[in-house]
Amino acid sequence: MNRIKFITTAILVSSIFTFNSCSDDDDSCNESVWYQDLDGDGYGNALETQSSCSQPENYVDNADDIDDTDATLNIVNIWQGETMTFIKENNADWTMESNQDRITDNVWITRADTKGIFNIAVEGDYTDFESPEDTEWAFGTTEELGSLTFDTWEDTNASNPPSTVDQDMVLHLITDDIYIDIKFTSWTGGGQGGGFSYERSTMN
Repeated sequence: MNRIKFITTAILVSSIFTFNSCSDDDDSCNESVWYQDLDGDGYGNALETQSSCSQPENYVDNADDIDDTDATLNIVNIWQGETMTFIKENNADWTMESNQDRITDNVWITRADTKGIFNIAVEGDYTDFESPEDTEWAFGTTEELGSLTFDTWEDTNASNPPSTVDQDMVLHLITDDIYIDIKFTSWTGGGQGGGFSYERSTMN
């Protein structure tokens, strides 16, 4: 009888040990790679990983974060999709949709025959040191967001729009909280028709 009890106990202990262990030979435990999510935005840091059978605290299953110290900086609000080109020709009718870059419902960038660019979604014309409304600008790229200083478009270019041509800039849509890489490729000055063009990133 004692021998039977001993065998039964040994089998029970062995079963419990097998159930609780996670070895390479145990098909019931396939470890996954998890990515640290310090800022709690649901996007992980590709450089900080942990392998585990279950999800560790403060880790997620993707490596899509752009800055894991700031929950507002992730792939949702930093557009890094394909680059598109917008062109507004000299003397083109800026009230027509085809001559407006309708980035979101809140921001439609265009320019009249003179002066600077403005947001025709909320403005009727350009206003010095304010337009385009609901936007702010900085020289640099979205990869440098943590070190950029944003200001109005005119303050950023020091009242010299041609200086922005071929310069990397970041456009921040304030209400939408979206950051966009943008580079002006042409600017018509001297009241010669208000033409301009740029390349910018699109939604991911």
